[in-house]
Amino acid sequence: MQRRFLKTSLPLTFVAAVVIASQSFAQPNLFTNPGFETAGGSYTGWTTFGAGVQLSLPAGDNIIRTGVAASKTFGGFVGCPATPAFNVGGYYQSFTPVVGQLYQLSGYSYISGADPIPGTATCSKNRMIAKIVFYNAASGGSEIASNEVVIGDGNTVVNQWKAFSVSAPAPVGALRVQAMFLFLQPGCDLGAVYVDDTAFSATTPPAAGSNLLANPSFGTLLTGWTTFGNVFHDARSFAVRTPAGAAKLFSTFVLGADSGLYQTFAATPGSKWKLSAYSMTTCQEDPITGTNDNLGIARIVFRDGANNDIGSTQTVLVDYTAPLGTWVQHTVISPAAPAGTVSAQAYLLFVSPSTLGGAMFVDDVSFRRLESPTDVVPGTPGARVALHQNVPNPFNPSTRIDFDLTRRDAVDVTVYDVAGRRMATLLQGTVESGPHTVAWDGKNASGAAAPAGIYRYVLTTSAGRLSHSMVLVK
Repeated sequence: MQRRFLKTSLPLTFVAAVVIASQSFAQPNLFTNPGFETAGGSYTGWTTFGAGVQLSLPAGDNIIRTGVAASKTFGGFVGCPATPAFNVGGYYQSFTPVVGQLYQLSGYSYISGADPIPGTATCSKNRMIAKIVFYNAASGGSEIASNEVVIGDGNTVVNQWKAFSVSAPAPVGALRVQAMFLFLQPGCDLGAVYVDDTAFSATTPPAAGSNLLANPSFGTLLTGWTTFGNVFHDARSFAVRTPAGAAKLFSTFVLGADSGLYQTFAATPGSKWKLSAYSMTTCQEDPITGTNDNLGIARIVFRDGANNDIGSTQTVLVDYTAPLGTWVQHTVISPAAPAGTVSAQAYLLFVSPSTLGGAMFVDDVSFRRLESPTDVVPGTPGARVALHQNVPNPFNPSTRIDFDLTRRDAVDVTVYDVAGRRMATLLQGTVESGPHTVAWDGKNASGAAAPAGIYRYVLTTSAGRLSHSMVLVK
């Protein structure tokens, strides 16, 4: 099926209201033809498949970020309209990975307001993903680990180039890595996604540091962990960040009865502790989306000699705002352990305020005692990103949101309501290191005033995701 061209008068490079620098990559770009520019526009160097892989050229759609061409991908319309079948099309490049290296896939995506993807239910509607996949053979073989990010769906802001980034470590046994762009079409819906200025690079990650946990990556089932509720070992390739396993947590479907797992260590009053974990919810199985208020939590708990909980601190790992299919690291650092502390516990919990279901996958967990107040491992979200409470709060009609970066990064700042619906995207793009400020005027994406209530603003970077709640009053 040939798609009509969507001729546009937009400039080839979109410039947002907030001045955003072009994305740069410190490491060499492994891609051949990363901007689809070869010979005036082509997929030279890429392997393509499916009927919906085309090019955007000045004489056609004219939706191009830089240069003379961009990628354009849409569904293959298999079996349409009578008996639609799930269809996947896209393109990729393959490389030989170095075990232990961290691979990053980046670029820019765009959806035209003249041909948007319908619907806001990401998992059951059209969507495009950028995905890093590791295989256990130089050709063919089986997928052993992956990570992905949705770069276009019915929730994506239209008529804007949006920066994206996803990363994954090369696991033991990986003999091939593929950097892929896939358009998933469950039915016969329309919509197309444009991609330009892609990059694929490899870096050496910082040293992991000490880790007190037994079996932190679930390579030997759930050995070493105390579990309760619905917690299971999962070795499926989509469910692990690093083989050979991960923990899957989901609801007990009994209100007030959580699922979880933990380990316990001797502790002293005044000690500080740090808990980090990679987590994910995914369209491939029981996603937490829409109005689902279930969530995953990382919690540090202090106990006294009678095993009483005498203090705790926590952070949200996964909720309805989590990027689908993407492994994200979150970190929680405790205040000083209170008087009477004899033990510290590292908890991973699935909390169910309702019986709506959903699942969380967790992998590569670490827990350690901090030796000094400034002992924060470089490269963790706590070391690279800070998100501050909005001012004023409560507010009417507008509020200011400040955040800090220690390095240049792709950034997304989005406001959600309590049902998980996107209200407004305040910033999307690559910004420099340093302090930054955005403002929300209390209006939704259509420009209408939002009702009074509680909202959550979410800062997403390559280091992870941070969020705070705020209150709009009338």
